Amino acid sequence: MTCRTCTGWSGRADGAAFLKGKRMVEIVFLTFFLGLTSGAQAVEVAVHGPVAAVEFVVDGNAVIRLGGPPWRARLDFGASMEPHELVARALDGEGKEVGRARQVLNLRRPPAEVEILLEYPEKGPAGQPAGARLAWSSRLLEKPSSVLLFLDGKPVPLDDKAHAVLPAVAPEVTHILSAEVSFPNDPEARKDLAFGGRWGDAVSSGLTAVPVRLRPGKEMPAVQDLQGWVLAGGQPVPAVAVEQSPAQLLVIRDAEAVPLLMRGNWGPSELSLDKDDQGRFVWPYAQRASGDGLTADLFSSADFTALDAGLPWLLARVQQPPGKPQRLADAVAVAGLEALGGNRRRAVLLVLSRHPRDGSEHDAATVSRYLAAIRVPLVVWSFASPQTVAGLGWPAGEDISFNPKLRDAFRRLAENLSSQRILWIEGSHFPGTISLAPAAAAVVELVR
Repeated sequence: MTCRTCTGWSGRADGAAFLKGKRMVEIVFLTFFLGLTSGAQAVEVAVHGPVAAVEFVVDGNAVIRLGGPPWRARLDFGASMEPHELVARALDGEGKEVGRARQVLNLRRPPAEVEILLEYPEKGPAGQPAGARLAWSSRLLEKPSSVLLFLDGKPVPLDDKAHAVLPAVAPEVTHILSAEVSFPNDPEARKDLAFGGRWGDAVSSGLTAVPVRLRPGKEMPAVQDLQGWVLAGGQPVPAVAVEQSPAQLLVIRDAEAVPLLMRGNWGPSELSLDKDDQGRFVWPYAQRASGDGLTADLFSSADFTALDAGLPWLLARVQQPPGKPQRLADAVAVAGLEALGGNRRRAVLLVLSRHPRDGSEHDAATVSRYLAAIRVPLVVWSFASPQTVAGLGWPAGEDISFNPKLRDAFRRLAENLSSQRILWIEGSHFPGTISLAPAAAAVVELVR
């Protein structure tokens, strides 16, 4: 099992500078939303150059215009933690935009990055790379603990220089190449790109992974038959590829559930994930880190696979670091953010005792809505009564108080993961803008 650290940081800030006459106009955020954000928040920007007004725009809607300094306002992002785009527009005296800054809220912030460098032979089919080399960096300048490369969801061997020889693939079909680099104390870095098919000898890295679930008895059509299936903002978006990548299960366990799980006396190999799937315990205790005027809550975690043991055995025996207070809902939110960034088939599993105690900063109902908004399934296993689970604000829990019930709950979880597919579409899109056309809705549904 591998230990690592997750973080509640998220968001991204971009800016642009414009020339107004002979004077440069710049606008930058002084407030950065690096954590999961909701409710009313103070926002401040700094401007340089001839600026008459600043307009704040949330999700494409202008919400407030300031006519002079201080360039500070209070914006309400609503009660739920949904992804948002925040833009600050610098305007001249005629109301024309002369500068802008941008942040994305409640989406994963990459503290580590990885790039894929494709190698093409001098002779060969257009769009058919012969090899790939990975390059990466992390916030803490750490050496990676694992470096993985996948072609259409299947692992590709890498040598000690992070170089891979790619197998021959059909050039007329679009293929997805994905790199994943893990670090001891930084979240995982991931890069996805498409080549072949309609791209010819070009490469596209502006992709969005859309998790969908097959309806019972249905099969996923070939990618050429998926065109027009996915809408972004009501408009059709080209489908690039579809894959059944290894699944990722993120687990948050109530510490007081351990003695109850021990009574099940499960064998080490019972109820295991599929061999290529990955699991991760996210411990519900946080350490607060600060620096450069920023603070972040860090949630430690440990990775596991089917080679370690079955899920019930691990739930009962894997020890987590002690800490107070237990923050179940906050850990679930961080796990959802991690799952979103993984671009895989995914689910978050929360295991509750009979009387769970939670000292989270966010309430269970808000976190549940957040995971639904970013399309990460939340599964709740519980020794508590359905009334207790509902009273805490979690969705309907599955009773695991007896071994047969836990076995049934595991089967439903496995079916949930196995029915998912990742549909790749062109461009970068917010989860909330994506919907399915009627033809698609007859075969699949959006994961949530």
